[in-house]
Amino acid sequence: MEHQTADLTPLQLSMKQSLGGARFRLINEMLYKSESDKALEMMRKDPNVFQEYHAGFRLQAQQWPTNPVSHYLSELSAFPKTTIIADLGCGDAALAKGLSPKGFRVLSFDLVADGEYVVEADVCKGLPLPGKEDGRGQVIDVVVFALSLMNLNWITSVREARRILKNDGELKIAEVTSRFTSVDNFVSLIESLGFRLNNKDDSNSYFMLLDFQKVRRSQVSSQQEWAEIELKAKKLLKPCEYKRR
Repeated sequence: MEHQTADLTPLQLSMKQSLGGARFRLINEMLYKSESDKALEMMRKDPNVFQEYHAGFRLQAQQWPTNPVSHYLSELSAFPKTTIIADLGCGDAALAKGLSPKGFRVLSFDLVADGEYVVEADVCKGLPLPGKEDGRGQVIDVVVFALSLMNLNWITSVREARRILKNDGELKIAEVTSRFTSVDNFVSLIESLGFRLNNKDDSNSYFMLLDFQKVRRSQVSSQQEWAEIELKAKKLLKPCEYKRR
């Protein structure tokens, strides 16, 4: 691939990048404006879509002043080596690749498996990890969502995070600041699922970093309440749209 790119003229390279950028923006829009099961179906039909999306994502990330994944790599490196981390919507599993050599156990989940680090899973519908909502059997110490609350039903992935987290476990969310319609309402909604906000870092103009801790009780106890939560959630995060450059 590098050899093919090297053989291109500047004009051909510019056209190739423009086409790749357009493809990335199309896939990005589809992911943010669909339910997770539809996104999984799309990836299963054509796994190359996943690779195309993350290739475009990496190009976008090069333009950012900082990357949330780099922040989490630094922060989590200081945790005890016994910490078990679940990276939900992990992309190319940068957390696992950075932390596993240091002795950490990182479980990485996304729509397409890579045969080495990433396990295929719809993180909104169910993770292949133990844990009951009444607080038994959990094994995960830290759950990370690094720019991965993407689908319309993103709130159900937070519910899954609570199910797999140990009591007092940590939930770390990094999101593009412009996606929030109300940060306060977003925090309140997450707390209603059985979390407590420990820290909010809005020092970066591009990203918001939110650290929560699992508490013993959720305020949601009925299907009707959960349906209301899902409706509220869809109004709290706007799709992340990348402009043509």
